[in-house]
Amino acid sequence: MFGQLQATGGRKIVVGLLLVSVLAVAACSSGGGNTSNGGSSTANNAGPAATATAKPKPTMPALTADKCAQLFSVAEANAAIPTSTPATSVQLGNPYLSGSTNGGACNYKISATSFLLVIWFLPWNGPDPIPQSDIQAALSQAAGNHITVSNLTMVSGIGDQAAYVEASGNYQGQTFTQHIFYVLEGSFFFDCVTYDVLSPVQATESQLQQCASTVNSRL
Repeated sequence: MFGQLQATGGRKIVVGLLLVSVLAVAACSSGGGNTSNGGSSTANNAGPAATATAKPKPTMPALTADKCAQLFSVAEANAAIPTSTPATSVQLGNPYLSGSTNGGACNYKISATSFLLVIWFLPWNGPDPIPQSDIQAALSQAAGNHITVSNLTMVSGIGDQAAYVEASGNYQGQTFTQHIFYVLEGSFFFDCVTYDVLSPVQATESQLQQCASTVNSRL
């Protein structure tokens, strides 16, 4: 599966959204959802324990340009990923309609053909978290599709599952390199992404993690 961003003049910049492919393959190859360790609990005779109120699970946001700015403002994007050509606005990425809860993209626009950052939101109906064996199998399949993963670092403490990925490849004659930080949140996941064909700089792991942590805290 690949993401497409529409540029002016009808030119389509096609970039491989690696994590979509990886997660989709993982969902197909997995036999089910989470497993439980089946451990037993021990009663505490000292008295009733306080009951913690669990934070509700985030749901897929209904994306609009204003919602994108609420989740991660243009000023925050420019501060997180400094460049001599900063983003000036955030717009909703096509082909999704404003207000859709089926996913979409927040594009931090520098010019008609340049974006500092893209944040993708996509539905997910596979296992949560994704088993490591499925991720490795998906990466092997990605290699067969001319996608090279040079870095895959799992990150704890954000969402149900998170990882930083650096990848490069070729799709329909378009070569690309991308840095991705993805966060899985049950029924959906989102990616903070920079692409060499769109972005003046490739964000580092810490820069994209700052994006992902901020967005996740506001869902």
